[in-house]
Amino acid sequence: MTTPDTFQSALHARLPHILNDVAELVSIDSGSYFSAGVTRVAHWIGERLERIGFTTTYEDVEDRGQRMFATLPGKGRGRLMILGHADTVWPEGTAREWPYAVRGGRATGPGVGDMKSGLIMAINALDLVIEAGCADFEEIKYVLVSDEELGSPKCRGWIEHHARGADWVLVLEPARPGGGMMTSRGAVGACRIQARGGSAHAAVNYAKGASAVRELAAMVAPLEALPDIEAGTVVNVGKFEGGQARQVIPHEARMHLDVRARTPEQALRLEARLREIIGTRDNPRVDVELLGGWTRPSWPLSNGTADLYRKAKRIADSLGVPAFEVPTVSGGSDGSFCGALGIPTLDGLGPECSDICSRDETIVIRSVADRGAIFAGLIAELSRSQAG
Repeated sequence: MTTPDTFQSALHARLPHILNDVAELVSIDSGSYFSAGVTRVAHWIGERLERIGFTTTYEDVEDRGQRMFATLPGKGRGRLMILGHADTVWPEGTAREWPYAVRGGRATGPGVGDMKSGLIMAINALDLVIEAGCADFEEIKYVLVSDEELGSPKCRGWIEHHARGADWVLVLEPARPGGGMMTSRGAVGACRIQARGGSAHAAVNYAKGASAVRELAAMVAPLEALPDIEAGTVVNVGKFEGGQARQVIPHEARMHLDVRARTPEQALRLEARLREIIGTRDNPRVDVELLGGWTRPSWPLSNGTADLYRKAKRIADSLGVPAFEVPTVSGGSDGSFCGALGIPTLDGLGPECSDICSRDETIVIRSVADRGAIFAGLIAELSRSQAG
């Protein structure tokens, strides 16, 4: 019988080829707003899935390139969904400025961990389990999202549709440093506070003006006082814009907020405090509006997810690969949508990554094969558990 250590040995033997593919995929700019690049990545992944027997379907997403799902039917039982994304946080031109490179036992480049190495790792792991006859399900589905880094606003319903038809979801977000996997996540919000007042010349007609900038600026300190990092709540004023010229009373201003909470109850309380602060006016002539909201739901740990993690942890231990469960984190992923529906979902199955979404982002090269073996072993275990 094929065992996880067999997969591990095979993946280490393939590692030079896998890294060549990672270098090629990282060289394709695929920032969320660069539709052509996102589409190129979707087709790159789709073509390699077709080589191992999958059938691919591409769908246009307005201003976000193409998303893709690939299916492999079987004669077994159970429906497995593998979830990843083609987009990165890096705009067009980044790959030229910051090319893929290997330094010691690590590799770097735009999106190398989040999540291009994970996408390729999964294809190679699938190839091995299919070849070994250890992936017999009713269906395996590989789902590739085009706008994950934006919160998946145009793909959320599509993800949830596919997840509702699955018995398990395995998410290819990178593992945390040291091998951390996610079994739950907190809620994530993207809000905009918009103010409209009245413009006037600052010297000629000062009293006529109603400053939108002044109104919003007074809210920054109370908003920034809301976070409780230990409890898992975050409010960050990440961007503040307003005004047209130095001599004009600014009639318009806006703030962009990142908001996070660990539980649904925390999310409700935090939203209430936001509205309370926004409802306090210094100047009644300035209208203030809260736009946006929670983009990713809170995903609590379920029994099904706990069972998935136990299986993965047992496989990791048998391989001598570090793995641990990360307590509920404030960062969201597309796995949040699936877990919130109650579908057993395990996140952080990709290679081990440090400094995600920064210019210091690196993966541990060895972990591409080691984590791939956990991934392959978990698929084989799920297939066996449905047999008979």
